[in-house]
Amino acid sequence: MTPPALAAERAFAHELADIADALTLPAAGMHGRDVAGVKADGTWVTEVDTAVERALRAAIAQRFPEHAVLGEEDGFQGDPGAPTWVLDPIDGTSGFVRGTDVWATLIGLQLDGEDVLGVVSAPALGHRWDGVVGHGATRDGTPISVSSVERMADAEISFGDLDWWRSELGWDPVERLVAEAGRVRSYGDFWGHCLVATGAIELAAEAAVSRWDLSAVRALVAAAGGRSTSLDGVPTSDGGTIISSNGLLHDAALALVRG
Repeated sequence: MTPPALAAERAFAHELADIADALTLPAAGMHGRDVAGVKADGTWVTEVDTAVERALRAAIAQRFPEHAVLGEEDGFQGDPGAPTWVLDPIDGTSGFVRGTDVWATLIGLQLDGEDVLGVVSAPALGHRWDGVVGHGATRDGTPISVSSVERMADAEISFGDLDWWRSELGWDPVERLVAEAGRVRSYGDFWGHCLVATGAIELAAEAAVSRWDLSAVRALVAAAGGRSTSLDGVPTSDGGTIISSNGLLHDAALALVRG
């Protein structure tokens, strides 16, 4: 079933992205690693992460008080059955801290547990992607769609977090994908999935990821005509892993991962 167009929610998600950009962009690269905190899971967090999430939560509470919110920094708040905004205030905090441009604010919306709307705002890269499943996707306001590549030998694939692949699955799945793909790169975090949505690459695979890392990009890829699942093939943002594709190569990629 195609979800509603969510025009009001889509416009509001861009308002949230504007709030985030106003806080993140001036602070990017201003934090040395010595002033970035380390969370229990070993990932970095800055004062800006917390400030952005709290600002977005306040804006959501004012506009949609009946909606729930799940954020990386402050967890879940609201009715579990309500429409849920899923927030990652800074995806790619290590890049944000180090002064690279590959970081973004991720804003997703789930209805009945389904990822239906996503906005990815990467102001240092100068791009913003958005999409509603069944109603199209854009980059900077221009419509985008996944590629039409049908052969793995012609495909470009992006890997994230190779340490996880080595320690959890071993190198065999990586080697099988590398052997079949035409080209392999590592764009990292949100960016690989956004490149799938624009048709620049065909596959992006990540692991050791959470719901707030995935909700917005899953909706974006689907809105652009692609497909994303866990490495087990389950269409969820709760699986801890993700592979995004143009859809045409998805089953082949999953088969290679599984061996």
